[in-house]
Amino acid sequence: MNFLSSYSIGYTYSSKIQQNANIRRPTARNRYPQSPLPTSIMCLVLTTHNTLLSKAKAVNDTWGKRCNKTIFFTNRPTTLPNVVFLDLAQDGRTHLTDKVVRAFEYVHKHFTDYDWFLKADDDTYVILENLRHFLSYFKSNDPVYLGQNYKLYTKQGYNSGGAGYVLSKEALNKLMFGIKYKNCARDGNDEDVDIGKCLDSQGVPVYDTTDKFNRETFHGGTMEDHMVGPLSDLLKNYPSTPARTGRDCCSTSTITFHYVSPKIMYILDIFLYHLTVYGRNYNIGQNAFA
Repeated sequence: MNFLSSYSIGYTYSSKIQQNANIRRPTARNRYPQSPLPTSIMCLVLTTHNTLLSKAKAVNDTWGKRCNKTIFFTNRPTTLPNVVFLDLAQDGRTHLTDKVVRAFEYVHKHFTDYDWFLKADDDTYVILENLRHFLSYFKSNDPVYLGQNYKLYTKQGYNSGGAGYVLSKEALNKLMFGIKYKNCARDGNDEDVDIGKCLDSQGVPVYDTTDKFNRETFHGGTMEDHMVGPLSDLLKNYPSTPARTGRDCCSTSTITFHYVSPKIMYILDIFLYHLTVYGRNYNIGQNAFA
């Protein structure tokens, strides 16, 4: 099977230690597909006016084309298509929660016919083919929260914003309910932590996204970090599944990497295109969820 091989995944449990508590994160292995019809994915990409024509353009030219719809959220008015201006009182890293909450509110109001919502940064690279296979084993009307999990702040932790995280339609509904009626944070500097706390308070479970070899599919570091090293203290100490380097760093059904430059995005897109077209002539990896 090649790097874009489909999953054969299902539902088991594994014990994880988070904040000194034993947490059983549901995983997806060896179960039958739950979504026989094509899965629709809306991609929400955070960007700025400074990177709109560089990083965001690279996303739009590469993996963003394979979402059912991609919307870029920026802090300055623009006439470019598929770009939404968020009129934020304050912008910058100290107000990322406000930006993400407004982005989710926008799609929740205007786009109710999508199954899944992927939040990513403009330097996140996503292999949509692998994500689609993975999501086909879940039901979007169940609360589902997927990504690289860090064992911090809540009993079940939170998922890295840089690695990208995915909410089912029902998880998004619960997030909006928590923000509107349950005093979930609307602003702050750690949007992924705040979103994770809100989802935890609303009973949305974090799913284990590792493969059967315990290799991660969502990656909050660079490809170099994970494949070559050295790992940052964050990646060494806090992921629920300890990060590794070398050949066992990453699943052969990997979904995301973070801190990917526009140039590397274009290179990856060409590489993955050739695997898609000529993959039957390769023997790369194996079905990591069989």
